[in-house]
Amino acid sequence: MKSKSSFDRFCGQAPFAFMTQIVLRACIRDCFGQSFEQARGRQYEGVITFESLAIAVADIALGICKNPNQAYRAHKDEIIAARSRFYEKMNCTSTHLSQQIVADTAVEIAKMQDALGTGLWEGIPGYRLLAIDGNHLEKTEKRLEVLRGTNVAPLPGTAVCRFDLGRQIFDRVYLLEDAHHQESATCDSIVTDLQVNDVIVADRHYCIVSFMNRIADKGSGFIIRHHGRLPGVLIGKRKLLGKCSTGNVYEQQMRLSSSEDALVVRRITVELYEPTQDGDMVIHVLTNLPAKVCGKLIAEQYRRRWEEETGYYYIRMCFNGELASMGHPRAALLLFSMTVIAYNVLQVIMSALFATRDEEEVNNVSGLYISKEIASVTPGMLIALDDDYWRQSLPPTKTEEAGLLKQIASQIDLSLYKKSKRKPKEKRYGKQKARKKRNALHCHASTAKLLGITDS
Repeated sequence: MKSKSSFDRFCGQAPFAFMTQIVLRACIRDCFGQSFEQARGRQYEGVITFESLAIAVADIALGICKNPNQAYRAHKDEIIAARSRFYEKMNCTSTHLSQQIVADTAVEIAKMQDALGTGLWEGIPGYRLLAIDGNHLEKTEKRLEVLRGTNVAPLPGTAVCRFDLGRQIFDRVYLLEDAHHQESATCDSIVTDLQVNDVIVADRHYCIVSFMNRIADKGSGFIIRHHGRLPGVLIGKRKLLGKCSTGNVYEQQMRLSSSEDALVVRRITVELYEPTQDGDMVIHVLTNLPAKVCGKLIAEQYRRRWEEETGYYYIRMCFNGELASMGHPRAALLLFSMTVIAYNVLQVIMSALFATRDEEEVNNVSGLYISKEIASVTPGMLIALDDDYWRQSLPPTKTEEAGLLKQIASQIDLSLYKKSKRKPKEKRYGKQKARKKRNALHCHASTAKLLGITDS
């Protein structure tokens, strides 16, 4: 009776915190040990298991704990080691392992979404659209010894993420310990993970001939903005396709280089009604998709790459993924990877809402309010409902777990989580203030270089 009463109380007063635990325990925790065995390399578990480490870091990502010290104190019984060993374990977690846990948990997240029956949103029928973009982790404090004598901002690394536009989840991360490395250093890994009929959607940073050739050789597709550094060779005349939501759409064939055997692609041009933030009035997009895929549809799908930026926005606003006190590159990238998983968990919960509630009502739900509930309620909930309760109470199959999530989602008063909207900013015309000049050679440093770490 006590457990049933606690269940009803938490479902009624903190439903999102309760649903988060269901998803984490049903989809995530079992993956950590498997991921470790697949990507451990020379790493070994020793006293501290990777599962206990990952769960502690996940609490930081979710905002349940504010820093590694709090996470260690909260999970001291499971870690069974000194605080220094816990910190050392975080600092020694390879980027391969951090990447693997995101990939493995994304598979389980997708299974749960399928069980919820929300379905995939196909931007182009028969293709899976994958947006690619990078996130440079913010500067950290100078707690590490090698940083204390520097007068620059230390950067712990860069994460290039692959975002499944149909499922709205991050299903891959490609981590660079050296913050000075270009995002294009991950291109080989990106191509390796592609399947036939996958389509990369990316900005002009990825407009690289060798990258596009490898994608085409893999049987995959791309929709990449044309960079000015790639002149190419235009073929034939440009033809008008019609109008899309942002402007007039044209199409013309283009050879990627002057070589006769170079890849021939379609160049989709949009003459915009309004300029971009950079002042551009014309955008060119390169694609190798067949002619049966309309150029206007391709132009519209390119705009969807901003959905990944929205994902990054929620990661920054709703979770605790970039700590100023966590300066070691591998620890910082592990935390960011766990934050990506936390975002994916939130997307499962949103899928449960879409499966049971009106779409417009769900779109007005604030992710920030949900994350605050998770951070504030979870510690007390886990005292009232211990691990034994969850082991005995969770349904055994994905279908039954999805049914429980739907049951809870259908009873939530979403008006308590409604977004607070503000009026749009007024456009200001006239002369803008000049930005302060920076010395580009001495504004920041790569922490990995100072530590002598090379990307693993």
